[in-house]
Amino acid sequence: MKRFRVDSPLTALVVAAAVATTASLSPAQTPAPQAKKPAAPPPGAAKQAAETPPPAPVKTPAEEALDQGRTAEAVTLAGKAVSENPENGYAWFVLARAEHAAGNLDKAIEAGHRAANFASVRASAFYNLACAYAASGRRDEAFMALTGAKRAGFADRDLMAKDKDLESLRGDKRFVLPAERNYFTMKLKDGTELPFSVDLPVNYDPTKPFPVLVAPGQGKKIPDNWGGLFWGEDTSQRGWIAVESPSFLLEDPIGATGQLLDEIARRYKVEGGRFHLASYGPSSAPAFAVAITAPQRIKSLWAMPGFPVGAKDDGLQRLKGVKVCFIVGDADPFWYQEAMAAHRKLQSLGVESYLEVVQGGGHMLQDMFGGEFAERLDNMR
Repeated sequence: MKRFRVDSPLTALVVAAAVATTASLSPAQTPAPQAKKPAAPPPGAAKQAAETPPPAPVKTPAEEALDQGRTAEAVTLAGKAVSENPENGYAWFVLARAEHAAGNLDKAIEAGHRAANFASVRASAFYNLACAYAASGRRDEAFMALTGAKRAGFADRDLMAKDKDLESLRGDKRFVLPAERNYFTMKLKDGTELPFSVDLPVNYDPTKPFPVLVAPGQGKKIPDNWGGLFWGEDTSQRGWIAVESPSFLLEDPIGATGQLLDEIARRYKVEGGRFHLASYGPSSAPAFAVAITAPQRIKSLWAMPGFPVGAKDDGLQRLKGVKVCFIVGDADPFWYQEAMAAHRKLQSLGVESYLEVVQGGGHMLQDMFGGEFAERLDNMR
């Protein structure tokens, strides 16, 4: 079958965390090109960018050879790329694909394990490892790899259900598809219809409370939903309810998001009665406005990247009791400077603020894919 591929490679990133209090965000471990979806528009793009078809990802020479059926050449090219840059997770990922295509399953597994050490390609690497193990008749290892893929954000139910390489696993009770996303539409007080999606935790029990993440997104079924790669399957595996909606980007984001929170609280039991907000780019200012307006309803606020706009000190002081977390790349100069200034301002006002700087990271924080963000999120419950 056609093996998973990921977007263009990035060089290794080193993540340094600078925090405001004794608590700490977990450092990212590895580089992070997008794990399994086509390239997506950067989070800081204009609102309409989320609806713009993504550009075609740049392929490596080894991938071009694979696409043209020149598997032996692909193995050679991918091996050369690994030898030149052994710390590049993407290079190991492509080598695993090439070895699998050439029928060298043991070598594919070896390279796949190396690739899975990198958050950037972890979901895809684990999935492809599962396929290689299944094709080798190693069922237990295949199921372990599938679990790793889902923990890292893999959520392609259709592919997993139809993949011929996994055919030998489907009769086993351990073969469980990723959680299915639920889609809803609610009517706001002004008559606007607001779509939103909900991913429930794998152990969901309607009688028990769960932490709830509210994040920007289409809220409706679309192909290649890249936003979910920040939280994806990993949040449901960790026991979270994840909600995506465009409420932050409506004309009245405070009113729309407030009504969305009411609706979620009506449908589900929210842990502690407080929500966690995630934002990036243009959705960050409205997210801050929501938290400032109703801090008693917000447990944590994440800006990846982002910062408050136009908020005065008395407004920012209302965030006391909210854990504010900034994640920004130092190769994203405008957002880096603004996030740093906002972090320091919140510190000076006594707000619990955290800052994680991704050295060499650009505007689209792909190093938070593969379950990296979900891990940090879990620390803020």
